Amino acid sequence: MTVSFYNAQIMKYHYDKEMTFLSEADSLSGVSVRFNSKDKSVPVYSIDFDSDKRFIRNTINFYYAYRKNMYRMDGVLYNKKYAAANGFTTFRAESPIRSFKKASDTLYDYKSFKNLEKRIAIDKDGTKIDLFIASLNDGIDYSEPALFYLSENFGISPGLGKGEVVVYANYIFNKNNSSANFVILKDINEDIYFNKEQIEYLIDDKYKDFYKKIETDEMPMYCSVTSFANNVDERTTEELNDLLGNVCEYFTLWRKSETNDSFKKYYDSEVKRRIEIYRRNGTFNEKQLKIYLEETNKLKSQNSTENIDYK
Repeated sequence: MTVSFYNAQIMKYHYDKEMTFLSEADSLSGVSVRFNSKDKSVPVYSIDFDSDKRFIRNTINFYYAYRKNMYRMDGVLYNKKYAAANGFTTFRAESPIRSFKKASDTLYDYKSFKNLEKRIAIDKDGTKIDLFIASLNDGIDYSEPALFYLSENFGISPGLGKGEVVVYANYIFNKNNSSANFVILKDINEDIYFNKEQIEYLIDDKYKDFYKKIETDEMPMYCSVTSFANNVDERTTEELNDLLGNVCEYFTLWRKSETNDSFKKYYDSEVKRRIEIYRRNGTFNEKQLKIYLEETNKLKSQNSTENIDYK
């Protein structure tokens, strides 16, 4: 169900299902597609699987209908619940030209899924695609979230019936080269907010006008920081500026929806999350990590009492 507030621009959507497509070669790499199983008017969206622990930017993709056109939006998910668009392409719902046929009467098992039907298709370039389909008999239409991923990434439109899910897909490009993905289904309970005005001003190429409407002088002081301590090297400076750009953009776009306390918590959680990623990826050595943490704490403590006060 959609709930609108402050000038009917903020749209709140509820999601109850997650379909995660993971690579057989790397079970930590994949895409999470989330949707509402009871309401098809709720936009399906995707985000890199486990991106909050693997990547600095939580990039989000979703479809948006506007002025009789459908757009594929690219953007960022802030604080796991606020979506902002930053680019788009016109989407044409043209089904890929592939016909899947039942391979045999043999049924297969994969992980927790039983009695899977195998369907195959061979493309004009010789690519063979094996799909293993589960019939869950739950009456849910999984075709749109599956299409959202499969058509974008592999040009596949498997033509699923209600309750049918692509559990496993194998793409055989030639006799020696193949790529396989499998699916994990999970019940979720989450809300996501979209700013209709922000998205539509972007599509209309009037984003400067939108920003003039929402910009404010009441910003955290760290949003105007232009330099850091003398011991901060170029790489650390770059990452500090990326952090500040993220939290200040979040503040600008969503300050009417959040409390100051929420923004303080977000700042702290972002610093912690990024340090974990830097450690995992080897972005910084221990000296740089120490300086990064010192600088973020200094920025927090120097914030003014008139805006978002850290004490």
